Amino acid sequence: MAEITLSNQTVQCINLATKHSGASIRDCVIEDDRVVFVVEKGQLGIAIGSRAKNLEKLRSLFKKTVKFVEFDEDTVRFIQNLCKPYETKKVNVDGTNDALVVRIEVNPSDKSKVIGKGGRNINMIRKIASRHHPIKDVQII
Repeated sequence: MAEITLSNQTVQCINLATKHSGASIRDCVIEDDRVVFVVEKGQLGIAIGSRAKNLEKLRSLFKKTVKFVEFDEDTVRFIQNLCKPYETKKVNVDGTNDALVVRIEVNPSDKSKVIGKGGRNINMIRKIASRHHPIKDVQII
């Protein structure tokens, strides 16, 4: 698990999202056209807001796609949360405590969506997962 270092831009995004959503935000990853916030367990509903109004407000402020992911101490549940809205059939975690390899089984029709164009979705999953758990690699099977 890598130590999380937040840039000034990331801290500003977290502060802005906290102010507009009222949720406790643990982490933020900014990529070209999207921002992914990791919220504390139990805070996902608060972050999204009634009728997704917080989510829409943040989308218009950032002018990017915004996604909220709920943190979980349990590696399997956290990986499942990262893969949402797609359903995971099975999540296997192998390896030692400091170098885990996660294999995610999804519906064949969702496999390309979870991976994303040019691998952008799976790379985001890998990046966020390794920031919060001792994960070395994430594979889709």
